[in-house]
Amino acid sequence: MPDARRKRGSRARARRRLAIIGIGAFVLVDLGLVVLALNREPSGLAADAEPAATSTPRPVETESTPSPTATPTAAAEAVTPTRLLSVVDAGTAWRAQAASCTPGTVASPPVVEQTTSGGATWSATSVETGGSLAGLDRLQATDASSAFVVGPAGDDCAPAFAQTFSGGAEYRDYPERLAASWYVARTAPGSVHSPSGDRAAPCPTVVDLAVVSDAEAGVLCSDRTFFRTGDGATTWDAGTVVDGAVAVTAASGSYLVASTGAADCDGTAVVTPPTASGAAATTVGCAPASSETPGAIALSASAAAVWLWADDVVSVSTDGGVTW
Repeated sequence: MPDARRKRGSRARARRRLAIIGIGAFVLVDLGLVVLALNREPSGLAADAEPAATSTPRPVETESTPSPTATPTAAAEAVTPTRLLSVVDAGTAWRAQAASCTPGTVASPPVVEQTTSGGATWSATSVETGGSLAGLDRLQATDASSAFVVGPAGDDCAPAFAQTFSGGAEYRDYPERLAASWYVARTAPGSVHSPSGDRAAPCPTVVDLAVVSDAEAGVLCSDRTFFRTGDGATTWDAGTVVDGAVAVTAASGSYLVASTGAADCDGTAVVTPPTASGAAATTVGCAPASSETPGAIALSASAAAVWLWADDVVSVSTDGGVTW
């Protein structure tokens, strides 16, 4: 029996030692965890003490739509006047509506009007000749009795010359005088006929012609450039631009141009074209009439008067276009 008790006691002491060892081991492990926890950086503490460097957000790049740009509007070109005007003095003038010609067809004779009352009243006559004039490219008056016209005639619409010495009561064909005349056929605006013959125009489209002499003349082109010649259209100067130019005339050896759209003229400005390229035209005066219809303005001058015909209004100046 004593041996059995001693064995049970030995086993109990062994179990107590194991338990103590286990408890000790547990305490050591727990102390290790506490030390480890104390040596770690608490989450978020560094961020609160000193903010971490952060990159500046880049703006989101989007495909920008370019702002619409204004498209330059090309200026409207000048057109050939649909009317002709030739002045004798302050009371007398001749005028006509331009007419076209179609080859192979019979056209009514052109109508020319004359006034001796400063434009208050007009009398109309027909240009009836054997040459069957069908249209008008040029009208030039000499006095109250005499005037000539150049225009297409006959079945082939070839240029023809007719003249009256009776105030328009009768016209006759003078084909021999055509060669010595200035004119620009509406069917061939790139060519100028002078007493020297057919010559190339200084531009593709001539819209108006002003004659000074057999050798001197000026032409207005569709781009509103004015050119001069002193040798019968054989050569031309460099040309000068006249803003708003619609018609041109010769006046005592120089030229006057009718111009629309001038800011300081509520009507049609009458200007002298510049002689140097790039220079501005000189305003002479402002006629009180104008027109919104392309080609509906005609200008003519003599030594005694300047006339402007716009729509149904005829304006007359006796001081070179300064007052009307």
